[in-house]
Amino acid sequence: DVYKRQGIWRLIMKYIERKKQILAYLSNGNGVGDITNMCKKLYVSRSTLRRDLITLEEEGIIKRYHGGITMVSPSSSENSINIRRMENTDKKMALAKRARTLLQDNMVIFLDSSSTVSLFIPYLKPYSNLTVITNGINIASQLNTYPNIKCYICPGVLKNKSLSIIGEYASAFISNFRADIAFISSKAITTQGIFEGDDSQALCKKEMIKNSFKTVLLLDNSKEFKEGYFKLADFSDFDVIVSNGEFGDGIMKEIDMSNCKLLF
Repeated sequence: DVYKRQGIWRLIMKYIERKKQILAYLSNGNGVGDITNMCKKLYVSRSTLRRDLITLEEEGIIKRYHGGITMVSPSSSENSINIRRMENTDKKMALAKRARTLLQDNMVIFLDSSSTVSLFIPYLKPYSNLTVITNGINIASQLNTYPNIKCYICPGVLKNKSLSIIGEYASAFISNFRADIAFISSKAITTQGIFEGDDSQALCKKEMIKNSFKTVLLLDNSKEFKEGYFKLADFSDFDVIVSNGEFGDGIMKEIDMSNCKLLF
């Protein structure tokens, strides 16, 4: 079973790596690509490339036309979750593996809809009698195959790009629960705190933080160089920050002052 899981992860990583190469090729070509030339540059067969391009189009990342493709322009505030899944995947998987040490049987858990938290799902499998409350359709769909987990998904408005449920109904639903622990990610971290690129997402996450005994932020240190316009929380709102390494001196000082524990 271990070897089977390792084989699946290798296939996933190869697929993600090809998608990264495709997006890099398109970025270098101002968002436009020729399929024949792409096969030569990426050293892939036409059939393999075609399968990858069909998936990328279904995910809303590209548009195909006869003989070529164009990249769909992302929003300046919040990228598609399918694009975010391919960003810093190795780092995110390392965070998920580290965060699993905080789990126990019989827990009630909040999970946000982020791409980072979605990589945490396979690590829930060994634990028994877990209850998960989430606003992520991508999270709930993965948990559908786990008989040991009871999953509640928020009502509200579907945000297509992020596969999230947001709005007043979602926030009110979250407030009905009291979780042992909340696992949350975000768009950016600065010396002023933790920031999101979407206020509606942040409001749902704020409710999770408010209604948890313990709060955990999963955040790779590349987020120090990102920007978000809506403040999600202060450092003191989190008990643990799980990262792949230390942040800059200014952020490390704020973490120390807040008595928040950094795991990496």
